[in-house]
Order: sequence, then structure tokens, then C-alpha cells
Amino acid sequence: MGLKTTFLEEVGVVKTARRESESLLLLRAILKKQSLPPTDQERFLQLSRLNKVLLRATSILDVSPKIVDESNASAEEAMRLYELVSKTLEEEGISFAVIKSFDSLPDIGHDLDFLIPSSSDFHRARDILVNKFRVKVEGLTFCDMVVGKFSCFLPGFKHDFELYPTVSQLGEQHLDTREVMTNRKTSYVSGRRVWLTSDVDRVIIRVVHAMFRHNFLKLSDVLDFITLTSNCSSPEIMDAVDRAGIGDAFIFFLSTLDRFLKASQYDYPKLDLLRTDAERRFGRDKLGSLRRDRLVLPYRIPTFALLVLFLLKAGREVSRGRLKSGLLCLFAPPLLLMDFAANALSGHRLW
Repeated sequence: MGLKTTFLEEVGVVKTARRESESLLLLRAILKKQSLPPTDQERFLQLSRLNKVLLRATSILDVSPKIVDESNASAEEAMRLYELVSKTLEEEGISFAVIKSFDSLPDIGHDLDFLIPSSSDFHRARDILVNKFRVKVEGLTFCDMVVGKFSCFLPGFKHDFELYPTVSQLGEQHLDTREVMTNRKTSYVSGRRVWLTSDVDRVIIRVVHAMFRHNFLKLSDVLDFITLTSNCSSPEIMDAVDRAGIGDAFIFFLSTLDRFLKASQYDYPKLDLLRTDAERRFGRDKLGSLRRDRLVLPYRIPTFALLVLFLLKAGREVSRGRLKSGLLCLFAPPLLLMDFAANALSGHRLW
């Protein structure tokens, strides 16, 4: 039986006991490399896809060779897409860095995201995609239009290709993207040389996208956070969180991950260290009472928690003199509520 869900389940308002049980079974099995019960393999397969961990779950699921081959072929296509576009951009002297797309290897999602903070470089890259590659331009949500995102499909590719001028939802400031580009580095992914952000920037970008953009945590976020933070010290992560002004969101993120890991009986000592250091640096956890819901993956951040986090972020921005960023954060709560209503009534997304 497949994962049939209602609208309220899809948006995370309703979280059922069965979905919680399945989520924790899958998480525990992947973390501890344990096999899953032979029943409901199709549901676990769909849950793995939904949480971007399909290839990491092949050893614990009865996945057919055809599905594995299709997933590997999709990942290979993403790498070919990177090679094609990155080669052209580098030849044109355009600076970029891949964000998020290669953080979940061997799993790769449905899109490839390039960060290009320079306005002139961004417009040149967009023109190259439109005029040279003859891309099919995709429509955007209201928030994506506000932040300046560009999304398209290149002929012959199933992955959509996206350009971001910043790491944000409404244009609010989290990272100094000039520093992000200064600290970017080359690495080898599946034998290809790629431009990635620094390890600590990858951690911050992951938290910002989960908390402020997607408002969901997937199983891949749990696994990838363990991997990403293993390369960073707690002090440098705390400094980066402080510069981003996301202390409250970071504590909420850590506490949510802690709930999942404890429920899975998995010990990650560094998470305890990060939580202790974060509360010492940014104050006590202000939203603990909002984390009593079921642990369903993907995990929808409670709407009221999102509203509070944007308001707390607004306060931090104003106190630092970043007034525009603070005002944009204040615009988020009513927009979130409007997005929920629009999605429920017409399926149209603003967020």
C-alpha cells in the first residue's frame, strides 16, 4: 500500500501515530544499519524517496535493481548538468557555489542550486541560460520572486536548475554572501571537481533553508547534519550562527533533531555539546512547549513556532541595525498564514 495522505497530513497539521512509527523505524534502521520488517516495504520505499534517502536506504530495504539503477542514473544526470553549466560559467568568469544539492550524497534531489551573489554575474548567468542553453523558464512563488530566484529546465535534463542571489526566504539577511564566496572551496564529488561553500556555511545554509524557507525537516536533514557538523568545531558554528542572527532557530533545529535521535536510540554526543553551547550563547530554549507533536518525517515545523521564530529574528536584526532585514521578517507571519489559506483553497503557493 502506498503513502496516501490527506491535505492536512501533507502540510504537517495532522501527524498520525502510524506515520510517526514508520518514520522512526526508517530513521533508526538507517542510523543503526538494521533491516526493516518485510511487510510494508513499498511504504518504506516511498517514505525514503520523500525524505531524500532512497540510495542510503538500499541496504535495509528490498529495493529492486531497476529502482537503484534509475536513482543512480538520476544522480549521474545531476552531475552532468553541473559539468555542463559550471564549465560555461567559469569560462565567462562568473563566480558561483553549489548549495545543498550535494550535501546528501549519494542521494541527490530534483534540482541543482547555484549561489551567485554578484548582481552582474547573476544576470549574465541568467542570460547565458536563456540565450545559449535555450532553457524552459519555470514559474515562481511570490517569495521566490521577491528573493530573486531563477528556475529553469535545460533541454534534455529532468533536474531543474536554479540560481539564487542570496540565502533567504524574503530577502532577510542571514549570511554575508560575499564572505561565503570568499570562503568557498573546490571539492571532488563523484570524481568531478565542484565549487562548494565552506563546511560551516553548509551547516548554516542547511538550517536556514529548513527553518526559514522549507519549514520542514526531512530524514536527510538529520543524517546530513551529523555529517556536516563532524567537520566543524562548536565555536566556529556558534560564531556563524551568531553572525546569521538565527540563534533561536538554531536551538529549535537542534532540539528537534535531538527528539528524533533520542526516539531512535541513537547517540550523537556533538549534538549535546552544540545545544549546551547554543543555549549558553543565545539564551534558553524559548519554544520547548511547541515541540510536543508526533515525530513524523518529513517533519513540519509547527506554524506558531515559525511565526515566533521570524519575530525573534526580526528583533535580532533591528538590534543590529539591519532594519530592512527586520522589516522583511515581520512581513513573514501574515504571509505564512495567507500561504496556508491559498494552498488549502486553491493549491496555489505564495511561500
